[in-house]
Amino acid sequence: MTAQTAAARAPAETETDRTLVLTRVFKASPAAIYRAWTTAEALASWMGPRSIKTSDVGPLEVRPGGRYRIGMRGESGATHTVCGVYREVVPDRKLVFTWAWEDAASGKLGHESLVTISLRALGERTEMTLRHERFDSKGARDNHGEGWTGSFDKLVEWLAKG
Repeated sequence: MTAQTAAARAPAETETDRTLVLTRVFKASPAAIYRAWTTAEALASWMGPRSIKTSDVGPLEVRPGGRYRIGMRGESGATHTVCGVYREVVPDRKLVFTWAWEDAASGKLGHESLVTISLRALGERTEMTLRHERFDSKGARDNHGEGWTGSFDKLVEWLAKG
C-alpha cells in the first residue's frame, strides 16, 4: 500500500473529532464562576495549566463584540497570548467567545475556534460546561483539553479561597 493510498483510506476528521466538551461541578454559585471568567484579576489567577506561572489579562471587554487578550507565561519564560471577541454574554449563565493564539513574532492570529461556557445552578453548586469547537485538528483539541483541565483544577483552588 502506498502512502497516497493509506492517506486516502484514513478516516476524515469529523466535527466531533474537532470539538472538546468538558463538564465540571464546582462548590460555588453561578455568579462566582461568572466573575472568575469576567474579572481580569480573577482570570489571571486561574487561567492556564499548572505550568503557567503568570497570566496577564487585558483588555477584557465583557460584552457582545468586546475583545479580550490573555498573555500566559510558562516556566521557560515564553509568553503565549490568546485573543478573541465575545459573541454572547448572559450574566451568570453563558459566555460565547472566539479563541485564537497570537504569533509572538508577527502578532498575527492563528486558527480561530469558538468557546461556549454554560453555567447551571445545582443548589449550592454549579455545573459548568465548556464546549470548545472548530479546532483545526484532533491534536489541537487534545492539547487544549489538557490545558482546560489544568485551568479548571486551578479554578477550584481559586474558588475555595473565596
